[in-house]
Order: sequence, then structure tokens, then C-alpha cells
Amino acid sequence: MKILILGISGRTGKLVAEEALKRGFKVAGIARDKSKVDLAGVDITEGTPYDIETVRKAIDGCDAVVSTLSLFPATQGLFSKITTPVDLMSHSIQNTVAVMKEKGIKRIVLMTARGVGDSAREVPWLFSLIVKISNVSYAYADHAAQEKILEDSGLDWTVVRPTMLTDKNEDVSVLYNIKGEGKIKTSISRNAVAHFIVEAIDKGEFIKQKPGLSNK
Repeated sequence: MKILILGISGRTGKLVAEEALKRGFKVAGIARDKSKVDLAGVDITEGTPYDIETVRKAIDGCDAVVSTLSLFPATQGLFSKITTPVDLMSHSIQNTVAVMKEKGIKRIVLMTARGVGDSAREVPWLFSLIVKISNVSYAYADHAAQEKILEDSGLDWTVVRPTMLTDKNEDVSVLYNIKGEGKIKTSISRNAVAHFIVEAIDKGEFIKQKPGLSNK
């Protein structure tokens, strides 16, 4: 099994790569700067998935795709200027879906966020208000757009919607719900999300589902 990871240079993407390697998967990724990806044995294509030719090059020999892409703000503030295209994620997924269909690759797992799409009803109204009035709205709008692309793709997709991500990476426990059924908590470690994503690929689970995730 070989997987292509979009967002491999990010905090969660790197953990997905590490977990996949532990399980004996082969791993490929796309990064603007190859030197910033400190992962032995990983095939890195320099560039961005916003460019379809880069995706075509990187996906060669892969059996599945994982995307942990996110928009990049200039700082961590809620009103910080977005430094990437505001459709970075959805355009990249559109490119990826097109290339997957060309190559006959069916499996893709996408990380978005709790509060996107029909999970908006699961989050407190104050959180929804903050998203609406801040620059976080760009990320949530693009997450919703890329989810819709997958829903219409005909591929074997899974969308994972983690609660607030933390760097407490020793905790890999997971609670999940589907369509709001089942209680989950307010945060989850990036490592737990990475484990869940690789497990879903490894076992072929959660096809055409959107589990919300938290730590136990």
C-alpha cells in the first residue's frame, strides 16, 4: 500500500506519514520545500497540489490519498490575513479527484473540522458566531467546498471532522460520532487523528461517512 499525503509538511500530515510508515506503508507527499520534510524513506514531490501536474507526478504508484491541507494565516489570530489562496483546499481536492479518476485510484481520506457542513449544529452558537465573523470563515467555507467535491466524486471517500486539535500526542484514544449520533468531547490530539486516518485506510472503514472525532 502506498499513500499520497497532501499537507505532509504540516503538524498532522507529518504524523499521518509516521503512522503509515510504522504500519509498513509506502508514503509520498507534496511539499513546497523538500528540505522541510524530515521523514526518511518518503517520496516528496516539490510543488503544490493547487497545480494538477504536480498531483499527477506525485500520485504515481499510489493506492490511496490523505489530505490534511489547511489555509495558512500570517499569524495565529482569528483575524489574521490568509496567505494562501482561499480555495487552496477545494481546488487541490478537485485536482486530486480528477487525477485519481484518471489513474483508477478510489480511496481518499480528508480531514476537515467539526462544525463544517451539517456538523454545524453540533457546536456551540458562540463558536459558530466566531467562525462567521472572523477569518476562520474562509477555512470553514473551503472545507465545506472540498467535502462537497468528494460527495459528488464517486470515490471511496471518508471525511474526518476532528474537534479542537492539540499537540498532546501521547493520547491516541478516539471517540467518534456519525451524523451527530453519539457524544464526543471538545478536543483531540493530532496523533489520535493520524492513527484514525491510517486505520480507516488500512481496514477500509468509514466509506462515504463523516465521523466527528475527539479523544476519550
